[in-house]
Amino acid sequence: MQHSASGVSRDYLINLAIVIAMGLLLASIYAPLLLWLGQTTLQAEQLHNGGLIVVFALVIGLRRLVRSQAVVAEFSRLGLLLIVAGLVCLYAVNLAERWPALALLLAMVSFCLSFAGVTAFLFGPRGVKALLPAIVGVLILGLLAGLAPGLDWPLRGMAAKYSAAVLDQLGMNVGVVLQPGQPPRLLLGVKGQIFHVAAECNGFGLLTSSLLAAAVLGFYYELSWRERIGLLLLAAPLAVAFNALRIVSITLAATHLPLPYMLVHEGFGLVMYASALLILWWLARKRAKRAGG
Repeated sequence: MQHSASGVSRDYLINLAIVIAMGLLLASIYAPLLLWLGQTTLQAEQLHNGGLIVVFALVIGLRRLVRSQAVVAEFSRLGLLLIVAGLVCLYAVNLAERWPALALLLAMVSFCLSFAGVTAFLFGPRGVKALLPAIVGVLILGLLAGLAPGLDWPLRGMAAKYSAAVLDQLGMNVGVVLQPGQPPRLLLGVKGQIFHVAAECNGFGLLTSSLLAAAVLGFYYELSWRERIGLLLLAAPLAVAFNALRIVSITLAATHLPLPYMLVHEGFGLVMYASALLILWWLARKRAKRAGG
């Protein structure tokens, strides 16, 4: 629907009002899911940075659309198809109640499709493309938020195993012990010092941020689907590796340098966290430049 600089047509305003009303109706339907995701992200410290990545991607996409003044308010086939697909997925959630992981996946896909549909009505295909990094980010954040409790101990085990292997190669005598209790504790013994591999050390925060950064960067730089999948597949082992290196560096520094432990813990943690994300950004940017010639 075209509108002049001096004013807007009546049909345009009616369409805009209908689209806004539809968006509010869908928001009320998905409100429980969004409230759960928001509360889980705020309560789990390891999801904070991942949430910020999604918000950042959303702000960049909306800024592009606002600058282009691309509000079309038209009922397109694309928007209708996306919303119908979203509602079908929402209906399928009831059929998957016995499989919580599948139900969560369907619920998150449903919301993302519906959100993309309203975006298509408001901004057209250009709007969907601009907000796609944020939409994919919301999907991944929701899935990881649901999987977080089940990934804690497997990730802790990998972190302790790989960091102990590296320290062993460096000639340090390392002992890994699971101490029974409520809750149990995973301990790393190095040079007479005991390091507790707590839930905060399992690398889930880095894993979340790496997967979200890979997804957002892949769509932001408009990489090919093969390159996007490759970046995502790289993000997980990269996060696991850098979390193990984080534990190794903290252990070495704490046993050899006369520095406050919290300074060592936070400092080396930040360096390894930033290094993993910078590698993903460098790879995505490099592939984008190569594709652009």
